[in-house]
Amino acid sequence: MPARRNPKKSRTTVPTPSVADLTPVNLDEVAVAPVVPALPVDRPTAPKAGPPVSGAGRSGPLRGQKAGQARRYAFRRS
Repeated sequence: MPARRNPKKSRTTVPTPSVADLTPVNLDEVAVAPVVPALPVDRPTAPKAGPPVSGAGRSGPLRGQKAGQARRYAFRRS
């Protein structure tokens, strides 16, 4: 529940400037051209995805899973 204002307090009125006071006289002179950042000359190398490739290929069994063990899931499969 928001707090109630004390009705006995007097609030000072701050003069708000009008739109004519805030608007500059010559808008065409005030306009600023957008700044275009300098683009790099050469493109950066693309990120590589997947496991590192070692030599001519993998030889031997899969190393990610231990032999003879079933995959363990984070949830029960029913």
